[in-house]
Amino acid sequence: MGWRLFRSAKTWPSYQKLGRICGAFILIVALPLLAMYGCAARLAYRFAPTSSPDGKHTARVTELNAGAMDSFHTSVEVRSRWQIYPDEVFSSTGDPREVEPKWATNSELVIRYASGFPSDPDYPTSCERQFKTVKITCEPVAGYALHPTSTSLRGLQLRTEIDQRYRELSEAHAFSGNAIQITDVLQTYISEGTSYLEALRTLMAAGFLVNRQSPNQDVGQYSLRSTCRADVNAVLYWHGPVDSGAVQKVNGWIVVTCP
Repeated sequence: MGWRLFRSAKTWPSYQKLGRICGAFILIVALPLLAMYGCAARLAYRFAPTSSPDGKHTARVTELNAGAMDSFHTSVEVRSRWQIYPDEVFSSTGDPREVEPKWATNSELVIRYASGFPSDPDYPTSCERQFKTVKITCEPVAGYALHPTSTSLRGLQLRTEIDQRYRELSEAHAFSGNAIQITDVLQTYISEGTSYLEALRTLMAAGFLVNRQSPNQDVGQYSLRSTCRADVNAVLYWHGPVDSGAVQKVNGWIVVTCP
């Protein structure tokens, strides 16, 4: 509309100056609004900011929906009191609820994040070490959940039982070169019909590094090392949307390699 008014003003000599002013004004106002709308359309979560003790800086966790149903773009943004646009100092593909920025002092920000997913060596995607006068420390927390929940406790119990099974077999020298099945242990905590997200978080809380192998299949692994190396593997089969899918079955085994 603004552009048409701006162009048509050339055919109206008496209104040429007014038309150009109005057209330019509409363009100036409309473009920022469109840009803001585009950003808002991608915004999925915007958590409450946390301020430094002196109130001169704030940190906020933000999650943007980039269009993928099963992925996150989580970031921590920091800005000073008079800064209009914040700076991104941390970015990952983890759940935004598992990222926790805390101010240790006025000039030190600690960002704790749940490690374990994905098993990408570059995870998190980025972590700045400095923002102006603020030192930034990114601290991975073992397992998936930063905060104890019933799911994270189930994951810890699962890990304990798997490790106990391995120790018992190791002490009995029961390794014969074949994979050791642990499906029965997994099924105690992840049964058919379990919520997919519940099952995934249970595996992560148990310490499995989980990767998406196909739209309905996740593969997790962690390793134990003593005299021998033991790779603990789990495959989670599920069906349905990510937020409401259900587990179809789960398999697990341990591969032992001795020097």
